[in-house]
Amino acid sequence: MKTRIWYQSMSPLGRLPNYKDSLQRHAQRVCQDGVEVSVNGASEKWFAAHMPGQIYRYAYAKHLIQNEIIGVCRRAEAQGYDAVILGSFSEPFLAEIRSVLGIPVAGMAESAMLLACTMAEQFSLVALGATQLVRLRHVVERHGLGARMREIVTLAHPVHEKELDDAFSNPRPIIDDFSAAAARAVDAGADVIIPAEGVLNEVLFWNEVRSVGGATVLDGVGASLLFAELMVNMKRKMGLGVGRR
Repeated sequence: MKTRIWYQSMSPLGRLPNYKDSLQRHAQRVCQDGVEVSVNGASEKWFAAHMPGQIYRYAYAKHLIQNEIIGVCRRAEAQGYDAVILGSFSEPFLAEIRSVLGIPVAGMAESAMLLACTMAEQFSLVALGATQLVRLRHVVERHGLGARMREIVTLAHPVHEKELDDAFSNPRPIIDDFSAAAARAVDAGADVIIPAEGVLNEVLFWNEVRSVGGATVLDGVGASLLFAELMVNMKRKMGLGVGRR
């Protein structure tokens, strides 16, 4: 049976062509035959000359953009998609979207962290910069996984999404910066390292950065794709879905 998955990024993908292409190739690589993934981005109108990391630090702007995504996900269900992926580590309105959709909804951060818990006692996140720390801590706390997270470390040289998109053609500085940050987390006791940003994840994935200092570098994009597949199969074969009590 064919499966259709709606992948919703919170970035304006028209400005990040390498990232959009990498997401499409990633889906083709990890998903089973018969799974069709539609990759979509946030509306360009919200960002002007800015990148998502510069906008989402402001709560009101974040609310406006994320509120739009609820309607987008509802339309995806109406169009016959079997699952939705919130392809963002901020997981915009994850609970709210699950409350109104009858199809499975997978979150990138949730998928990555739950998978990390099956692989290690302690995981760490690598953030693009210090401005992400509060938001990422809230994500971890929302999922009740604070006891399993060792720490959040940051790149020594903060970057935004467009710089990461450009890094597909020159990845070495990003890889070196990430590896140094991940090594600090490994020294502190982490056994799994999660790149806490989609574009960073893709640069590392396509350059085969799979481990640092013996710790696994977890592919959050791949995890969310396969979690969505799993959730669709559980619904079809076992009748499992979101609790509505």
